[in-house]
Amino acid sequence: MKKSKGLLIGIIAALVLLIGGGAAAAYFFLTNTPKNAYLLSEQESFKSVQDYVSTRFENETKFQEKMKDENYAVNLKLGADVPETLVSQLGVPKSVIDSSNLVLNMAHDSKKKMSNLSITPTIADNKLGEFAWQADEKNQYISAPVLNNVLSIPNNKIVETIDKITGSPTDDTMTNDSLNLNNILGNAQVSQEDINKIVDRYTETLTEKLKDDQFKKDTEKVKIFDEEKNLDKLTMTLQPKEVKEILVAVLEQAKSDKELKDLITQQAKGTDFDKEIDKALKELKDQKETDFPKVVSTIYVDGKKILKRNLVLSKDKGEVKLDALTKIDDNVKVDIKASTDTEPNIFAIAGSSDKKDNNYKDDYKITVNDNGEKEIKFVNESKVDGDKRTDKGTVDLTKLVGQEALLNYTNDMVTDIGNNEQKQKMEISTEVDNEPIKLMIDAVTKLKQDVKVKTEGAKDLSTMSDSEIEDLQKEISEKAGKIFEDVSKDLE
Repeated sequence: MKKSKGLLIGIIAALVLLIGGGAAAAYFFLTNTPKNAYLLSEQESFKSVQDYVSTRFENETKFQEKMKDENYAVNLKLGADVPETLVSQLGVPKSVIDSSNLVLNMAHDSKKKMSNLSITPTIADNKLGEFAWQADEKNQYISAPVLNNVLSIPNNKIVETIDKITGSPTDDTMTNDSLNLNNILGNAQVSQEDINKIVDRYTETLTEKLKDDQFKKDTEKVKIFDEEKNLDKLTMTLQPKEVKEILVAVLEQAKSDKELKDLITQQAKGTDFDKEIDKALKELKDQKETDFPKVVSTIYVDGKKILKRNLVLSKDKGEVKLDALTKIDDNVKVDIKASTDTEPNIFAIAGSSDKKDNNYKDDYKITVNDNGEKEIKFVNESKVDGDKRTDKGTVDLTKLVGQEALLNYTNDMVTDIGNNEQKQKMEISTEVDNEPIKLMIDAVTKLKQDVKVKTEGAKDLSTMSDSEIEDLQKEISEKAGKIFEDVSKDLE
């Protein structure tokens, strides 16, 4: 199968798996037909995943939803602990590492269109100053210890100013909107409710396009993990012509979907939604039916719960195949394998999440066949006590990098929804030459926070002459040299 068709196959697979994903209107499923049984099972599968996530991460989910609509400020401090034996090889005292850190601040106010992203490095107790990128509804602002003044760039001149300074055009994908910090930080959160509304509409469209004769129902005895079960076998078969018709219908609907347009343009500022949809629709209609794969999706259900799935996308005597065993309730167990006609095991994930009281134990293995089998193992123990969640685990990258590589971590997170605050302390450790190295993260996120932007005395970078830009570059070079000199003295 040609690789150029990979993206198309991925889209089709996503559509197949999302059918019935939302809370579709009940009138679609009034009769007990193979089609309705299939769609209801897909709907139940989608809902079970949502329920599991919202139950297990209840406080964090509520906080993220709240964060979407509130002003927020994040303060993150990053430090390290390196053994004397390793530091000495670099000719640097351990006290220098111990007294060095990096502080990241991020804040956003969507209503006032104000944003702040800054980094403040400290080396050997010597604070180098704040390097900040900020924005309001008119300009982007840059301030740093290497600048005498705050620099500003009008929001409608970001690209042309960058082109002027660099002397070469920016990438076509870069636009004033995509480079506006307000848009970058404002796009961080997407409401699950917004996503569900869109999924519901396209569920309805797909349901209307699908026909009863594309589905059939049987019963079969199958092995689900270590247990044999008699399950309903529901199969959906789509011919290439029908696949094309469904994709065209979805894009036709997207053309007039204002909520989808708003969501995509918010997440990808600068994207010409109408132009991109028209282009994709034209290309889709121009393609021959033989360019599309045949889709055979089979699910094995217990009631409405999908326990086994087999998806085959075939074209030009080649195929992509997905086999999956899944069990999702209070616990999770999965065994998923993807393959092609030429590669029997291109991807696999197997493992479980087991619950006991308010505690969870996760154990997963991910395998990728890319010029040789590569593997990642992940184990985690999670304990919840009120607002506090404590995770402790290991990510084993040994079979990925070809030598022993274990990342051990602990993560304590307290989510206080009532007081609009989330605190996190995380420690990641590994070994180099049998010596432990630790990375420490200390973060606080607060909602309903005022966002301030430094604009006083700002000089417009877009109106500077070539000679003024040269003077600015000289200023930066001199100040950077002075900072380097001061830091070098401290290191000595």
